[in-house]
Amino acid sequence: MKCILVVVFILASCSFKKSNQTLKGHEELYSQPDVPSLTKLTKQEKRIVIASTNDVHGVLSPTRVEFFDKFTNSKQDILVGGMKTIGEYFKILRNFYGEVLLVDSGDIFSNSNDIQTVLNFYNQNNYTALTVGLRDFNIQVPSKIGSNTKLFQEAAKSSKVPFLLSNLYELKTARQIEWPGTKGHLIKEVNGVKVGIIGLISDDIVTQTPVQNRVGLYVENMLQASLKQARLLRSLGADIIVVLTHQSLDCSTKLSQEMKLPPMKVNFDPLKNNVCDLSSPLGEYLERLPPSLVDVVIAGRNEFKVANIINGTIVMAGMSDGKGFSFSEIVFDTETKKINVKKSVVHQPINFCHEFFKETNDCFTEDESIPHDKRIPAKFLGQKIDSSLDLVSSTPGSKKNLETMRKISEYKANIAFLSSRTGETQLILMKIPGKDLAKILEEDFNKNQKKNWIPNPFIFKNQELYFKISGEEIDLQKTYSVLADLESIQMHPYFQHKVSDQDSIVFMNDSWKSSEQDEIQSFAAAPER
Repeated sequence: MKCILVVVFILASCSFKKSNQTLKGHEELYSQPDVPSLTKLTKQEKRIVIASTNDVHGVLSPTRVEFFDKFTNSKQDILVGGMKTIGEYFKILRNFYGEVLLVDSGDIFSNSNDIQTVLNFYNQNNYTALTVGLRDFNIQVPSKIGSNTKLFQEAAKSSKVPFLLSNLYELKTARQIEWPGTKGHLIKEVNGVKVGIIGLISDDIVTQTPVQNRVGLYVENMLQASLKQARLLRSLGADIIVVLTHQSLDCSTKLSQEMKLPPMKVNFDPLKNNVCDLSSPLGEYLERLPPSLVDVVIAGRNEFKVANIINGTIVMAGMSDGKGFSFSEIVFDTETKKINVKKSVVHQPINFCHEFFKETNDCFTEDESIPHDKRIPAKFLGQKIDSSLDLVSSTPGSKKNLETMRKISEYKANIAFLSSRTGETQLILMKIPGKDLAKILEEDFNKNQKKNWIPNPFIFKNQELYFKISGEEIDLQKTYSVLADLESIQMHPYFQHKVSDQDSIVFMNDSWKSSEQDEIQSFAAAPER
């Protein structure tokens, strides 16, 4: 693998970096905001990009991560994840690399059992394959469904993405399950290379789940199933074998203790040996695998990220609860029919950030050595992340917000002011200098009119009020486009006072229907404190 970071070791106070493992410093570890340099390939080499999620647990709304910032002596928070934001990341990934094989290694459901929302997420993001995990076997299933087995059957039948259950058998028939929507294996051609995929239920499922949750099912040993399925896939022409399994591997604790860093802060040199704890069931499985049988393993079931190469097998795992994903650039030699491990790039898992801390270019919250008050828009592979629809679509009673965000996007506005008065009025677009807009926002905040602004630009921290639009503080020298309705402007004394240039007002084609019952709220900024 190419070195991403350079060795620098001059004084004890300086940063010490080695290969893809950062011991100190905060250089874009969890975000990849910039366009990366691609490894140069020979004529016979192909680049195969495999991306994965694990332990999503049906968490498809943004998660508000709260933490205490020592520098500002205040509580802060930041949003991570959400269906729309995740979709933005995967869209950018595909735009940059082309075809991407996208998979999930299990724990896809939640106790809400909103099966259709879960399936919509995987369908809309064009996943290649899924499998199920330990928690999927243990969630409480409504009586109308009957059992976890029935849940899997119903979900697989309705899913456009195949469920891979390669080592799951029905006791009644003594055959591998053949439910509609399930497969024992899958071959997907990516960039001219055939990738075979297997989904393995972990061996400990029988000791970790009640028997009634897997009634009528038998789980074949993972290693035995791997030998059978991988050889079958090779015979069918598969060049690369990928295993999805909801098993954990700890490659962070040892380095974390040595470097006195939080486990999620540790970055890896994928080729570095003696880092991962191979005493775990997944570690033992990797140790016992015959050489070159399995090329990639997508793991899960813990809070540790994994981006390592163990005995020639690439192992990946990322953040849980829809907070991040993993991906690798695999270089495959079409002449030797083997992966070039040294040229392949195993990336550090990526957080699904809505915005970045300016100091670090990521949304990692556990770093106590830097202030977190300054924010900038999130970027991935050189593209800005548009998380605006996620900020409102996850909010209860926010139907009006979602429509407003669509109008903002349609008319290329920066922000909207729409009151909750009953009636129908004309939509207008105004040009307002930043210095005037800041004063209007301050007045509305003090007069409790902040609920009318979408997305919410107000941040109150450390006893000071800030205004942010699209993740950036208002520039007093800049002019902003504000979408509003005519009645609100006519009733708003500050607009009347500040906006006198009629040429700056454009009447739009649409009218706006509002009601006092409309609930206006937004997650676009931190809540008031």
